Amino acid sequence: MYQLNYHSIGNSDLELDDLDNILETAIATNTANNISGCLIYHNGSFVQILEGLEKDVLNVFENIMADKRHHSIKVLWEAPVKQRYFSEWSMAFYRPIDKDLQHYVNNLLILTDLSNRSTGSLLSFWSSVRKIIRGGTLNQYEKVY
Repeated sequence: MYQLNYHSIGNSDLELDDLDNILETAIATNTANNISGCLIYHNGSFVQILEGLEKDVLNVFENIMADKRHHSIKVLWEAPVKQRYFSEWSMAFYRPIDKDLQHYVNNLLILTDLSNRSTGSLLSFWSSVRKIIRGGTLNQYEKVY
């Protein structure tokens, strides 16, 4: 089993239809390649963790890097792991309306605190999610694509 997580910046012209399309593509691609994981988009940034067989994860990530709807793609962590940590997760997309946005952000912050951080990849992923939720920037990366 292998995990890879990355951060990228969505293009400034990204619209809700683009996010819907990203979700549909991710569900189909991940299912076809037996990939699990989690994708967060907030404050114009994506953070995603992918897990599966190394060759499948790297193949899916290669396709992600070719997607023109985001840029400044940076691998935060990649490494073999003993097991899947997102096997029960399925892709979802939540569009908070303005009055619910703070509640949504608070719930994501709680999730970052309560989630498993037993591998370097998980620790990196949830820390990165926390930073983009708070509007911060990510400064240190292992690889830049």
